[in-house]
Amino acid sequence: MGGWSKIPEGLVRIIEEKLDLYQDKVKCRCVCSSWRLCLPKMPHQKQNLLPWLLVPLETKAETSFGFFDPLEKKVHCLKLSDPHKEMMFRGSSHGWVVNLDKNNSICLINPLTGAQVKLPPRTKFPDVGNYRPNKPGNEFGLRADTRPPFLTLSKDTVRNQFLEKVVLSSSPQSDEDFVAVAIYGVSSWLAYYKRRDNKWSALDRSNCCDVIFYQQQLYAVLCDGTVMVYNIHGSLQKKTVVSKFSKGLVSRYYLVESSGGLIMVYRHVRCYSEIDLVEPDSRTIYLYKTCGFRIFKLDTSRGEWDEIQSIGDDILFLGFNSSFSMSSKNFPGHAANCIYFTDDSILFHLQGIAGGFDIGIFNLSDGSIQHLPGYKTCESEISIWPPPVWFMPNFIN
Repeated sequence: MGGWSKIPEGLVRIIEEKLDLYQDKVKCRCVCSSWRLCLPKMPHQKQNLLPWLLVPLETKAETSFGFFDPLEKKVHCLKLSDPHKEMMFRGSSHGWVVNLDKNNSICLINPLTGAQVKLPPRTKFPDVGNYRPNKPGNEFGLRADTRPPFLTLSKDTVRNQFLEKVVLSSSPQSDEDFVAVAIYGVSSWLAYYKRRDNKWSALDRSNCCDVIFYQQQLYAVLCDGTVMVYNIHGSLQKKTVVSKFSKGLVSRYYLVESSGGLIMVYRHVRCYSEIDLVEPDSRTIYLYKTCGFRIFKLDTSRGEWDEIQSIGDDILFLGFNSSFSMSSKNFPGHAANCIYFTDDSILFHLQGIAGGFDIGIFNLSDGSIQHLPGYKTCESEISIWPPPVWFMPNFIN
């Protein structure tokens, strides 16, 4: 047998063409100098490694974070600001993650550069009637309605439960006029922040599931399936109602910009319970699992939603991140017509019940759900805290 360098050039090219991952193509060129010389020069394509899942990593001393690459099935350790164990992510947009710390301060962090942008803290939201830092366990008085009385809650409860997601209109590093919109409060209201504001301003007191910036406007899908549209310039006032659907108590809606336009995703989550028969006095543990998805596409001419069975070559990424899509053609190794989802069932996370495990890939072609390759979780045994979030870097900003 001759060495690797003796393999015919034509066969080497065939081998290289069969490789999907960018990093595997690079390794192929490192086998020997003759392989490197006979193969075309590699283009600079950082994004073929992405997106990644930002996950907590348990160590003896602290909880750190890492990027899990579902294609390589590896976790790359990440150095973030201290203390690592107090970080909790409630959003990911334009290469930034939204961190809510133990004191309910809110900060945008670029995990790749370490840059940070502070936003007004949770105490500066419209639902905060009073805040008493000297009352441990009863620091917050939150409005559940537009008027008192207030719900008296601990800062930990408010942190864990009552800030669901923050999305950005653009990167704060490149756009002085960026807008941040938050889903917050007991009733999932909407609030917004603009650069140099010292507080969050009320936008809508409807129960909201998800928001997205699309074609210079803000779209919000409410918990009853109603879709609202707002002008992101000026006062951000309500503009119109697009359509309405109904859903179950635990299920959720998402809005995503795809190659075919704006789509709405309905996520069906089944809730069940397990009773510990060995210890009869123990409480019932309520668990949950994603069972499937339905996809609706917006017909802009009629202002109505049509259900579709396929998203073609697109892939969707849903969870605490700003929902986004990408083409599988640009990211070899990711299966087309699939939905990558993470666990964002806040209700269960708060109650101290096992949570963070509802992570997987839904295939629209056959309706199957599988674990992320190399990242298998067991919902009956483990709680992943804080819940992972999808991260898509912005190399330009």
